[in-house]
This record gives sequence, C-alpha cells and structure tokens, in this order.
Amino acid sequence: MGTQALTASAAPGAADPAPARTAYVGEIDALRCFAMTAVVLQHCQLLPLGWMGVWLFYVISGFAITTSLLGSDAPHPSRGLLIRNFMLRRAIRIWPIYVLFVAGNMIWALIASRPDILGELPYLLTFTYNFRMIAHEAQWPAIGHLWTISVEEQFYLVFPFLFAFLDREGLKRALAALVVAGPLIRAGLSVWAEGALPDDGYKAFAIYVIGPAHFDSFAIGALIALHRDAIAADLARARLYFFAALGAFVAYCGVYAGLQMQSLGFGADALRNIISGILWGEGRQIVMYSAIALLAGSLIALVLAKEAWIGAVCAIPGLQAIGRVSYGAYLYHLPVLVLVSSLLPARDGAWSFTHQAMTFAIVYGVTLAVAFASFRFIEKPFLRLRHRFA
Repeated sequence: MGTQALTASAAPGAADPAPARTAYVGEIDALRCFAMTAVVLQHCQLLPLGWMGVWLFYVISGFAITTSLLGSDAPHPSRGLLIRNFMLRRAIRIWPIYVLFVAGNMIWALIASRPDILGELPYLLTFTYNFRMIAHEAQWPAIGHLWTISVEEQFYLVFPFLFAFLDREGLKRALAALVVAGPLIRAGLSVWAEGALPDDGYKAFAIYVIGPAHFDSFAIGALIALHRDAIAADLARARLYFFAALGAFVAYCGVYAGLQMQSLGFGADALRNIISGILWGEGRQIVMYSAIALLAGSLIALVLAKEAWIGAVCAIPGLQAIGRVSYGAYLYHLPVLVLVSSLLPARDGAWSFTHQAMTFAIVYGVTLAVAFASFRFIEKPFLRLRHRFA
C-alpha cells in the first residue's frame, strides 16, 4: 500500500520528544519510498518483482498503526473512544484524496464514453474492490491498483478491536497466531478456489487480493512495533532476524527451483514462476507471501536497531521526503502511466528497454510532482485535524 503508503506516524520536529515506543523514524519513510518506487517500476515493465513493494507497505502499515495506537491509548481508558479515534484518524489520512481520486476517474470514464465504469463505484467506496476483482477484471486501468487500499481498510476494521480489548501480552499472542494462521488461511482459500474458480489464473489472483489472506503481513509489522524497544536495544537480535528471514526466502526459492528443474530441466524456464505476485501450484501461493513479509519485517527491525548499512541507504537525500508522500504517489502513478503511455506508444507494440526507461522517468517525475502538490494543498489541511482524535 499504504502509505506513507497508507499510514501516518507522528511528524518529525514535534515540540515534545516522543517516547521511544512511538518516536518518529525517518528511515521508515525511506522504506516507503522504495516500496512505492518498486511498484511504479513494475508497472513500467522494468522490475518484475516490484509487486513485492505492496507487501512491504503492508508490513510498514502494521508497524505504523500499532505505533500510533501505542501513542494514543494511555490517555483514553475508554475502549470505544480509542477505536473511534483510530478510525477517524485513518479516515482523515486515507479518504480525502482517495475519494477525490475515485471521483476524478469516474468523470474521466464518463468523458471517455465509459459509463459502465460507474458500476465499480459501490465496491470502491465500500473498500471491497479486491473482492470485485476476483471475478471481474479491472475494466478501467487507472484504478486497477485500488484493491490494495481495500485490503488495508479491511485490516483496519479488525485490528483496533484486538488492540482495545486484549492486554499487551494477549495482543502479542493473537498477532503471533495470526502470523502462523496466514499460510493456513491461504491453504483454506486455495481449497475453495480449486473448486470455485475456472482456471489457475483466477485461483492465483484470488489468493493475491483477498484481504484476510494477507493479514499476517500486517501482524508482522504490528509485532515489531510491540517489541520495538527490545529490537532497538539489540542489534545482534535484529541481524539474526534478518538472516533467518533471508534464509527462509532463499530456501523457498531453492525448493521451488528444484521442483521445476525436475520437470523442466536446468535452464531459464526453471527459474520462472517462483517469485510472482499471482502464483499458483504446489503450495507456493501458500508460503511465498509469508517469506516476503518476514523479510520485509526484518528490514524494519534493522532500521530500529540502527544497522549501519541500511541507515546509510535510508539517509540518501530525498528518499524520506518521497516516502512521506508515497501514499499519494501510489494512487496517482497509474493514471499518469496510462496518460504517458497513450502519448508515447511503444513502436510496433514492442517495449524496448530505452522506451521503458524513458516512460518510467517521465511517469515517476510527474507522479512525484502531483504527489507533493497533493500533500501540500489537499492532504496537509486534513492532517491538521488528526490532533483532535489523538
């Protein structure tokens, strides 16, 4: 997502220093920048694995909303008030430009003589667009990425209740259970998809977009926030987590590469369909997302523990500023890409690397310009309202 892809943390430079468990971490914004950029690169056909940026967004979102709740629950003994404030803060962050974006696309569709696109509106406004897309492919390319916002919003309907009604140890156990349950949920959905959907493409896409199938990614981020102080104080532990997650990811790739070599032989074909967002067969749609989410979480752990190499990367000028507007950039990049592609069509329908790189450069530059303007003139005025629901 997303964003921030889809979440906001406390602004840097606040008058009062925040406690360690809720202090702003600029490097997280840099990770958001990487996540958003990866998605844009994929849509410009330059980075096949760029879809994994969405899962990095999911993990960051779980971390950010938990951090936000940890900073706001102490003054509010009322569970209802805490939940209400959380929902209003999320709405203030996400809805204004989302609603404007959806409205703009509906107007665009009408101008383009596509009134049928209005049929997507009930799903977009109720954040159920991910379910809509399982059986109805996106007919308007500029909104094809909005299913991820639905996944985020669906998690937001669940998590604040867990936070409000469980003590901290109970919450940690529930989140750990959710991490373990993630593959089991995907396994159950795979059984359902096998009998309910017509082909492997539909089955894989269903696992890809169904919200509860990926709540474990958010839970990983939330657990990191709950263990933030311990992680920050122990770089060795953070490194161990990173290498364990990296090892799990490499092991996943090795196992499925080996399986494919048995049937396809040694060659490039055996390396395909191992890491792909929309994937089906031999259980890979069950375990792959866990491997990616654990690896994404380990990057956050390294940031918190102040690992030198990731701190240096995240301190590259401009990355954190881009990360702070990455939610808007994520929203806007696809319509920008549609417009740029219509003005710069590929020669003979074939995309060369030069054409792809030029398209990305234009799309990324325009997207960032729009995102910074959106943040300054649309999002910020709304964000000033959030202090009322701290």
